[in-house]
Amino acid sequence: MQKRLTKSQDKILVGVFGGIANYFNVDPTWVRIIGAALIIFTGFFPGTALYIIAAMVMPEANEVSPRVEKHETDYQTGRPNTMNGDFTKSDNHDEDSNDNQDNKN
Repeated sequence: MQKRLTKSQDKILVGVFGGIANYFNVDPTWVRIIGAALIIFTGFFPGTALYIIAAMVMPEANEVSPRVEKHETDYQTGRPNTMNGDFTKSDNHDEDSNDNQDNKN
C-alpha cells in the first residue's frame, strides 16, 4: 500500500507536524520544534500561512481519498456509470450509424 501524508491522531493543534513526522518516521517533537522555529524566525506570516494551507489540504488519517470513490451515475447525463471507458454521446449510437448508412444508399 502506498504511504500517504495525513494528519496525525496525536495532535497538538491540527496534526500537521505530527502527520509530517509520521510520514518521514521521525520523532514528532523534533518536527514540531523545527516547525515552530521556522514560523517564528520567518516573521510568522509565511510559516503560519503554510501551516493553515496544510491543515486544510491534508486529509485525516481515516479519511478515504476522493479518487477511490465510485459514483453510480454520471453527474452530467444522469445515466448509470459503467466505468468501461465508452464515452459515446447517445445510448443508441450503433442504431444512429446504421440509419445514416441507409440514407447514403
